[in-house]
Amino acid sequence: MLDEQRRESAPFLETKPRERPLVKNLLDDAAAAKALRTSENRFNALFEQASDGILMGEMGQERCTRVNTALCSLLGYVSEELLSKPIGELFRKEDAPRFSLLQHSLHPGQTERAEWSLQRSDGTWLLTEMTVTMLPDGHWQALVRDTSKRLRTEEALRLSEAKFSGIYSVSADAIISIDEEHRITMFNHGAQSIFGYSAEEVVGSPLELLIPERFRGTHRQHVERFSAGQQTARHMTSRSARIYGLRKNGEEFPTDAAISKLEVGGKRMLTVSIRDISEQQRSEDEQRLLAEAGKILVSAGSDYQRLLTDIANVIVRNIAQWCAVDIVQANGVRRVKVLHSDPGKAALCEALEQRPIDQQRPNLISEAINTRRPMLVNFPISSVLESLARDEEHLQLLRAFDPGSLIVVPLIARGQPLGTIAFGSARASRRYDARDVREADQIASRVAMAVDNARLHEALQRAIRARDEVLGIVAHDLRNPLNVIALRAQTLRRRGPPPERRNQVATDSILRSAVSMHRLIEDLLDITRLDAGHSLSIHPSSLILTQLFAELMEQRAALPGSHRELCLEVAEAPPTVWADRTRLLQVFDNLLSNAEKFSRTRICLGARTRDGEALLWVADDGPGISAEDLPRLFDRFWQASKGDRRGAGLGLSIVQGIVNAHGGRIWVESQSDSGTTFYFTLPTAPGSQTERE
Repeated sequence: MLDEQRRESAPFLETKPRERPLVKNLLDDAAAAKALRTSENRFNALFEQASDGILMGEMGQERCTRVNTALCSLLGYVSEELLSKPIGELFRKEDAPRFSLLQHSLHPGQTERAEWSLQRSDGTWLLTEMTVTMLPDGHWQALVRDTSKRLRTEEALRLSEAKFSGIYSVSADAIISIDEEHRITMFNHGAQSIFGYSAEEVVGSPLELLIPERFRGTHRQHVERFSAGQQTARHMTSRSARIYGLRKNGEEFPTDAAISKLEVGGKRMLTVSIRDISEQQRSEDEQRLLAEAGKILVSAGSDYQRLLTDIANVIVRNIAQWCAVDIVQANGVRRVKVLHSDPGKAALCEALEQRPIDQQRPNLISEAINTRRPMLVNFPISSVLESLARDEEHLQLLRAFDPGSLIVVPLIARGQPLGTIAFGSARASRRYDARDVREADQIASRVAMAVDNARLHEALQRAIRARDEVLGIVAHDLRNPLNVIALRAQTLRRRGPPPERRNQVATDSILRSAVSMHRLIEDLLDITRLDAGHSLSIHPSSLILTQLFAELMEQRAALPGSHRELCLEVAEAPPTVWADRTRLLQVFDNLLSNAEKFSRTRICLGARTRDGEALLWVADDGPGISAEDLPRLFDRFWQASKGDRRGAGLGLSIVQGIVNAHGGRIWVESQSDSGTTFYFTLPTAPGSQTERE
């Protein structure tokens, strides 16, 4: 029974093993399909998202089977245009057969990389690097990379390197690179020319070799601060902090410098560009020197020793370490001033000022004076110092200046030597040349002219003082006898019974002469005050012109020998002026006396108000004054007629001084055969009623 049941169930048991492989296969197929879809999705994503262009095709087909978005962007097409376009049309005509041959020559799995030019939709050509791979299924794919940017970058890099190499090798400026320890790693041809070293001599040496010793500590601090800072480049030079270089021969020179830094392989490299600006600074020094000297010379007075001291200061500030000035006098050459740029050598300068030049021995100073030519001496100058020294102590004083280069220029004016200016530099600084000599000679010629003018001015002042003393004595000594003459003449003019009644002609002549002499004395004293630079003293008050004119009319009528008619031209409301009565009478007295000389029959006095001030005038009916003589009427001691001895030519100059002292002005209007009118203005009295035209 049991066996029968087993037999009945056996077919069923036998069928299950045969069903299991089918289910498993179905499950495996589903997993494979899913994996395939996942792989295709990944491929599609990579294909479309790739940054390089990709195109695919089938062997023997003339069109692409697939292109990605990157390729479309590179060539400027949409995908449908590229898929419909024969592949050969993307290449140059000469390259299309080569690409076809490449397809047929590749074996499955083989890759070929080459440069190809592909045509864009706008007709331009794009240089690409194309990697073509033959796939096992007979398809090929090409990875397209735009190499134009890389090539441009490489070309720019080559050009930059070429430019740097060209600039570095041919630049007239010094280009110097240093490492982190401030040792020189590069030293171009410009640096060799400027500093005088070869590259072999300085590469590996510290940068301080090229810097004057007194600047080395400060310079190293500046470089270290820049190296540690955020700036990658900066200018190093300023007017307040000039940088100096040091040549191989020990000469210092001013520079214009810039510095930059660069990280290379984890190490910091500094590069300095240095330009020698000696010529630029020399031009600036020349202009500054001439400008400062010009200011001194323009304002120079009669104190020429102060002038020479100021010029020496200017020279020391601009082009020299020391300066010495000597002046020629009647008893020989005298030292005026010695200056040094180092205040610590003031005592040395004072000691040298007390040591005059030995004129009995030939030396540079006497040679410059005798030959009237500038002298230039460069190191060594020991023989020059020995010729200047009076003794061993004097020689040591001269050597203490450490002179390395010096110039001596003579001061020549009107062909005569007035002295010398000597200046020099220390051994470690600049060496003078012919250009410096020309500049010094220009300054010396101007200084000589100023010194000569100062001496002439001083002599003139002495002469003026002597003249004033003589005039004072003469005026004082003449007044007493003149007063006696006038009093005696007045006594002789007394009219009464005989025998006192006499002929008055001689008496009138004596009085006229006495009045003229008195006026001349007063004029001389006034001119002396004006020449001394003083304005004439005035004591103004309110004056009624009608009263003043009445007094003038009376005085002129009383003068003997006057036959001209004196008339008045006064407005109905004449102005009241603010003036010094005595001085105003002096003005009218001089103008009326001048009119008396030239008028024919008539002289007029006038006054009126114009524009808030009083306008006054004196007119005559004489022959007039020529146009060429009008500008000189107020010059002292000048007369239109050289043969006219009726005055000293001072009256009009004094009139002008009096009017100016009142704050007024004076002028002349004249025409030939139409007479002459002298106009002048005066201020009106405060509170007075004035008319206005």
